[in-house]
Amino acid sequence: MTAETVTCAKGNTYKLHKEHTLTDKKDVSAKPVPVESTKAIVLFIGGAGDKESYYFSGPYGNILAARAAFDKRNESLSAEGRYRSEWLGYNEVRGKQDIQRYVLSLIPYKSCPIYIVGHSLGGWNGAHLTKLMSDWGYRMQMLITLDPVGEGALVWIGSDIYRQRPDPVAVEWINIKATPTNRNSSDGVADFGEKWIVSCGPSLNVNVDTSHANALELFVAPISGGNSASDLLMAAIMKEFS
Repeated sequence: MTAETVTCAKGNTYKLHKEHTLTDKKDVSAKPVPVESTKAIVLFIGGAGDKESYYFSGPYGNILAARAAFDKRNESLSAEGRYRSEWLGYNEVRGKQDIQRYVLSLIPYKSCPIYIVGHSLGGWNGAHLTKLMSDWGYRMQMLITLDPVGEGALVWIGSDIYRQRPDPVAVEWINIKATPTNRNSSDGVADFGEKWIVSCGPSLNVNVDTSHANALELFVAPISGGNSASDLLMAAIMKEFS
């Protein structure tokens, strides 16, 4: 980019993804232009009883362990201001008002890559969120749904979720279903809410032998060539900075 091809109005600031130095034919000094560095935003969206009580149970913070483990892997990027994660409840990503308050306020610019890890009802509403934000011009880079739930009419009546089945929009979508050999009470809760049985659409659609509530194990269990969803998410983020 040269001075002949750029016109800057006095006082304006332009956001670019790479820093360029502009020079005028008569001015040999370098003119730095402010830039917006690439960032990665990861939203960890919990399910029922995760961030707040659900029918007098919880909150349990099931997805927090997955978030903490992934934040640990990104300490250097976070220190550089290039990575940020946020813990959201499934009910905080439904409806324009809540999305504007809890989600859009986190995104510095529309081309910023956004990654969503949704567990249980958070997977259901998180999948809807990818479609809405894509329609609004945001860049949905990856969706990871951890044993998503939301098909049941009874859970819809008592929960702040979308009624229709999601139609996700993301460059990559990884869906992981909990298929435990040894079931616990959380698996009964997931059955009551009716799991979203995903038959087509994901880039990767796998089963993991663990309980519904174990969001960390669903996130870190090997699912493809020895890699976990956490590994694949990390690789996708690092590709942004390569």
